[in-house]
Amino acid sequence: MDISVNGLKERSEGAKNGTNGHAISDPAYNKINEKLEQITRHLLQENDYKQQVIEEQRLEIEKLHKEINQKTAVMAGLREQLNQSAQHTEGHRQLINKLLNDIEHFQNDIEWYKRTYERRSIWGVLKDKLTKKK
Repeated sequence: MDISVNGLKERSEGAKNGTNGHAISDPAYNKINEKLEQITRHLLQENDYKQQVIEEQRLEIEKLHKEINQKTAVMAGLREQLNQSAQHTEGHRQLINKLLNDIEHFQNDIEWYKRTYERRSIWGVLKDKLTKKK
């Protein structure tokens, strides 16, 4: 009669006694049988250990996948913030350039007023105004 343990088949005591015509008292048969049982126990223990290691590694892989997903989400958020910052920076740069151009125009206007009213004589200014009206 065969009994299945973790997928391995083992013979019952009654079947072990009459195997291949060997008597139970045969020391070589008993020694071989003990060694086979030791090997079977060792293999079962090793199988259990490896299944435990596989389960631990599976859990570790799941944990790492979760961490990867979290970090990917954080990176996507940071990329979005970086894009927004770049857009704000570009907008500020354009505004600064416009203001610098406005300042330059105002400086030109001030220079024109200085040239016209501070550096020229009153007679030259009056002459220019009279000639422009004609």
